[in-house]
Amino acid sequence: MSNSRWVLITLILLFGATSRILHINDQSLWVDEGYAYYHAHYPNLIETLARDTHPPLYFGVLRLWSELTGKSELALRWFSVLPSMLSLAVIFQLAREILRFRYDKQTRRALSLKDLSISMLAMLILAIADAENFLAQEVRHYTWVVLLVSCSMWFFLHWSRTQNRRSYGLWIAFTIALVYIHYITAFIGVVQGIYALLVQRGKIRRQAIIGLILGGLALLPWLLLVGVRQLGNDGANWSVPLSDVVIHDILFKYFTEQWVFIFALMCLGCVTLLYHGLDSYRVKFHRTTILLLLWLIVPFLLTVIVNELLPFLQPRRLTQWTPVIALLVAFGLSNIRQPIRAILIAVLLVYGVTHVDFYRVKPDWRTISALTARYVMPDDLVLTDIVGGDYQMQYYLTRELPNDTLLDDGVQYESLKVQRDFYPATYHEWLPRVIDAHDTVWMMYWSDDLSAFGWLDNLGFKESAHFHYIHDGGTSGDVIMSIFRFDRIDTSEPIAEFENGMHLLSAEFDKEDFRVDLLWTAPEPLDRDYTISAKLLNANGVLVAQLDSQPQLNQRPTKTWQANELIYSPHDLQISDGVLGIEAGEYQIVVQVYLAVNSEIINIPISNGDEWIIVDTVTFD
Repeated sequence: MSNSRWVLITLILLFGATSRILHINDQSLWVDEGYAYYHAHYPNLIETLARDTHPPLYFGVLRLWSELTGKSELALRWFSVLPSMLSLAVIFQLAREILRFRYDKQTRRALSLKDLSISMLAMLILAIADAENFLAQEVRHYTWVVLLVSCSMWFFLHWSRTQNRRSYGLWIAFTIALVYIHYITAFIGVVQGIYALLVQRGKIRRQAIIGLILGGLALLPWLLLVGVRQLGNDGANWSVPLSDVVIHDILFKYFTEQWVFIFALMCLGCVTLLYHGLDSYRVKFHRTTILLLLWLIVPFLLTVIVNELLPFLQPRRLTQWTPVIALLVAFGLSNIRQPIRAILIAVLLVYGVTHVDFYRVKPDWRTISALTARYVMPDDLVLTDIVGGDYQMQYYLTRELPNDTLLDDGVQYESLKVQRDFYPATYHEWLPRVIDAHDTVWMMYWSDDLSAFGWLDNLGFKESAHFHYIHDGGTSGDVIMSIFRFDRIDTSEPIAEFENGMHLLSAEFDKEDFRVDLLWTAPEPLDRDYTISAKLLNANGVLVAQLDSQPQLNQRPTKTWQANELIYSPHDLQISDGVLGIEAGEYQIVVQVYLAVNSEIINIPISNGDEWIIVDTVTFD
């Protein structure tokens, strides 16, 4: 190849890398990514996957990857970016192999410059494919499916053309790897088997069938060990029935809103136009096109058929389509003469850069978990109950709580969904026992199950905080996700009673986070919005730090309090102006309540007449 061709290939690779890396960490890990992280790091991989719907290869390799690169979001997602980049190189070779296969059987000539252009076009179409770009930014196996499908097809064709033993072995190896990545990729073996029966003859056909049988038998040990137990597990419950809405979604995700244009190019890519002069051309259909059409049609048909018996249809599970779409579009463009071809390529490129058709807005689990991790204290209990799964919450909480572990922080974390799904027989005995061992419970909640609320009420807990997070659910509408705090405390013995009727039940200073946590109640509703001031005074009574705010981060003004309601109010202290820092010594934490009327401050004394209450004395070294 000429230097200019290498430059173009390099530019396509750089473009593909940029599109996959750009904004890679804009969204937090979502439910499926949390599943992947959890399974990959569970001590017994076989045990955890027996409760799932996937074979083990991806999760086992992801575990090794994270041990080498770390467990940050970026490191985990790079494990999807790299195979996506390799797929660009493989589809270049796959396109060349299809062309070699044709020419070796017909004219025995070497690849022309036009043929190299087809291979680069296939790379370019795959580089801008929305499905591949979006899934390359997820901690999931889908880009590995694309890579292994492309490799399997490449070596299948190379072996079919050359009868090379090494290619035969690599084809079988990649086919085995495919089904150990995801069961649905077995449809590619069906595609190759049908092609072998329809097109291949004699020894080649027999060897092809033997290779596919070997690939199937290689999965048998895993199926006997775990596979049967996976039938009907939670993953199947998230499938969707085939409908007009789903078909529309699939069209947009894989063929973009320009799907009519893409379909036209793909149809044109099924044939080869041999031009003779300006107006004369001959249409030629080659048998390798049969393989591409089978690749496009068979997985979809089998998915629809099997979905009626064992539901598993999701648009993203058709990702094995991505390479064949790129190939057919590239072959279609190659049949169009210049300058129209260049114009159409520019249209595809501009549209691919400016539009996103395969995308979903994920809940901001980072913000939700960070809010909980910010205020949770040692000996607290953290519960999650998220519809679909909450492994991503465990990921974030584990990383955000001190010492990078829940256990070292003294905080107990439990997933209610996991307990219900995996241990249903003991769930209703386990839940009250774990709740009763704590006096403060945090719960991140997006579910229909109310069992935890019932037990919290039975065990004497009262809700003391409720933070809302609204997730844009798109066409499904907004979803409200909640963070609750529950406390069990004796309200009959407050540590201070203010003259306006506010009772301070408890005060705790978090030295590490430099925060004062207050728990309030009022026997009767309040008719004014009072301000709470938490202060840090040095041994001389000089103000060092403070925070004045409405209760509960300004979200629960006192006029909204109900009689005997518990109100949790954290106050993150801020260093006062002119104070350079916290010097070594003893300090007092004081709490004051006042009413701001216009520019006047009206202090609310305690029942004994003091202006404030000293709630704690702390020492800084």
